[in-house]
Amino acid sequence: MADTGNPWTGEHILVERARAGDRQAFGELYDRYAALAYRHVYCVVGDRQGAEDLTAQTFLQALQAIDRYEERGIPFRVWLLRIARNLAINHWRSRRNHSSGNNGSENGGPSPSPELLCEAKQLGEEVWRAVGDLRGDQRQVIILRFVDGLSYADVAQVLGKSIGAVRVIQYRALSALRGALEDGNLGHTRLGSGRLSRSA
Repeated sequence: MADTGNPWTGEHILVERARAGDRQAFGELYDRYAALAYRHVYCVVGDRQGAEDLTAQTFLQALQAIDRYEERGIPFRVWLLRIARNLAINHWRSRRNHSSGNNGSENGGPSPSPELLCEAKQLGEEVWRAVGDLRGDQRQVIILRFVDGLSYADVAQVLGKSIGAVRVIQYRALSALRGALEDGNLGHTRLGSGRLSRSA
């Protein structure tokens, strides 16, 4: 009964069954995408307990709204990640506002998850630590593209931007990371402005 090959095989059928009130089908969607949602949320908030809570909230909101979900070019997994992203960003902003006087990283960025480091081990731990220093939309694009494995089109749907804008954001994010690598300033340079302050 398990799908082989493409992990998205059968998604449409499961979604239609879930929309019709089939809780078992929704449970199968949960089994498919819980790890994806958790990993994405954890990369934003950097807190395991918070990520678990927000993942649960993501699926609760999805369950409450699934009868109103219409694909219209937006796959279910992209719709789900959009919910997860909004919850994670709200949580991160709220936590940052409450801890503005505490010691921490300058921009409140999370430390990298083990999953993130494994996915990008060829670049090294320092690069992914630096991902946390990227501006919000740049960090999101890097996570969605290289951790979640989404296409440009899917990332554009999650972020509500054009594909061209996503490509530009990714280019700037990678340029910032590349510049930090060349300068040997990972962890010491504020990233995300599209340009690094380099000593001329």
